[in-house]
Amino acid sequence: MNINKNYLFLLEEIIKKNFASKYKGSVLGILWSVIKPLLIMIIMTIIFSTLFKRSIDNYPVYILSGKCLYDFFNLGSNSGLYAIRSNKFILKTTSASKSVFVIGGVLSEVINLFITLIILFGVMLVTHAPFYFDKIILSIIPLISLAIMILGMGLILSICSVYYSDVQHLWGVVTQMGMYASAIFYPMDIIPEPFHQYMILNPIFWAIDQFRSFVMLGTIPSTIYILNLLIFSLIILVMGIIIFKKYENKVTMKL
Repeated sequence: MNINKNYLFLLEEIIKKNFASKYKGSVLGILWSVIKPLLIMIIMTIIFSTLFKRSIDNYPVYILSGKCLYDFFNLGSNSGLYAIRSNKFILKTTSASKSVFVIGGVLSEVINLFITLIILFGVMLVTHAPFYFDKIILSIIPLISLAIMILGMGLILSICSVYYSDVQHLWGVVTQMGMYASAIFYPMDIIPEPFHQYMILNPIFWAIDQFRSFVMLGTIPSTIYILNLLIFSLIILVMGIIIFKKYENKVTMKL
């Protein structure tokens, strides 16, 4: 019981630290969680809406919904990437499982996600987007699948980055490519057919597409489509747990 209490206390402190560190020294502080996505949405809407206004209804909601989820994936996986390396001094003085730093990083990004989702629903109100309340509730399904995937990736990356520092640079390239391959600011139907089949293999796109179906279109994706994302995410999580457990006690010597 004491171990569990200590673990939960440490987890709470890590979440507070990670969340506070984002705005340390900032005049506006947490308001940047509101200002930043709104500014990006406005800029990208001005730039791209004229190109896609005929094929995408309510472009501001379309782009912000994709940006919310992709930022969650990007920031959440990066928090795992640096979870062990950036806490090496604490790790050497505590007996707590190193996984708490990965979990804490992901949970702090969950908080940021909910802030941006509030902004999204505010934009929907301002732009008079329809609210499909019975379907919006179900949008938690792809969010849970995405969170599971991020945790699994975070566990894997936290170990890999200790052994191979190049992983940090490589992952930056991967996430940058992933952003352009996730149909955040363009419709998938503009992708030429030879490349379309490869684009739809992107699991981040699955999560974004399912979320938009629930929230923007008021439709329910096929059960197979939903299960594919969930199963893929669970596979990544299981792989992450196996790899993390295997190397958890060895990484301290590499720090």
